[in-house]
Amino acid sequence: MAPQTASARRLTSENSRTKDVEQVAIFSDVAMRHNVGVLEYSRTCQAAASGMASGILGLTGVSGFIFYFFFVVLQALFWEMKANFEWQNYFTSRSLSLTHSLISGLFTYILFWVFLYGMVHVY
Repeated sequence: MAPQTASARRLTSENSRTKDVEQVAIFSDVAMRHNVGVLEYSRTCQAAASGMASGILGLTGVSGFIFYFFFVVLQALFWEMKANFEWQNYFTSRSLSLTHSLISGLFTYILFWVFLYGMVHVY
């Protein structure tokens, strides 16, 4: 075995130090804001569309809320599939695709649900 030169010893010591250092995830603030904005927009559209569907179908009570939460879970599944189940590349938390703007989406859902139920089944 040939003796190591000073530069080869330096590279070896640098490699051993980098192996000991923990990997830290770095996120782009602009990209994360964009991803959350797209998620917000799609949740609002999904809530409006499913609220219209439940109002037209005439769902009432608990079945209407179950309808909303079914579509929330379905949308989260679509987001996971679109991200190839590598959510850490797009969001800081896995639950974000399921829980982000859940309540504001629920209010949008109820607005469209009640409006279209009244238009189709009451008037």
